[in-house]
Amino acid sequence: MALDTPEPGPDPAPPAPLGELRFHRLLVAIDGSGSAELALSAAVTAARRDHATLTLLSVVPNVTAESGRWITGGAPDPRTLQEDADAYAQKTLRDAIGRLPEDLSVTSVVRHGKPGPEIVAQSMADTYDAILLGARGLGRVGLLTGSVSSYVLHHATIPVFVAHAPPE
Repeated sequence: MALDTPEPGPDPAPPAPLGELRFHRLLVAIDGSGSAELALSAAVTAARRDHATLTLLSVVPNVTAESGRWITGGAPDPRTLQEDADAYAQKTLRDAIGRLPEDLSVTSVVRHGKPGPEIVAQSMADTYDAILLGARGLGRVGLLTGSVSSYVLHHATIPVFVAHAPPE
């Protein structure tokens, strides 16, 4: 029994040559994790090459709004927890900015809420060329936030670059 094999057709056209990406404005989500640090380093490399501006974003859980679901008698005051979380985010941003090369143009933003939706919302609130973030972070409240990068990848309307730092 002979099998019919299709006749070979013309060779497909070669793929178009790749060009370099150029950035003007980068949004970098930071939380102090190793993966977020790697994303920030990549952003610095791109910003220095392209003379791009960086916006560093830290998202703080809205502890006060969410506290009604988990606060019980004898628990800390949600306002104090919120102040602590806000202070941690501000410190994380200040520390990151303090380590950046002085020739970079940098702004910082703190948003309150769930990290994934807030990162996407910030990306739509201004004109950015790309979002850079870590693959997994460790939030202030101790929750692994690997689902954050997944959320941003699926909901962002601009390119997203996810950094995954190797284990130490």
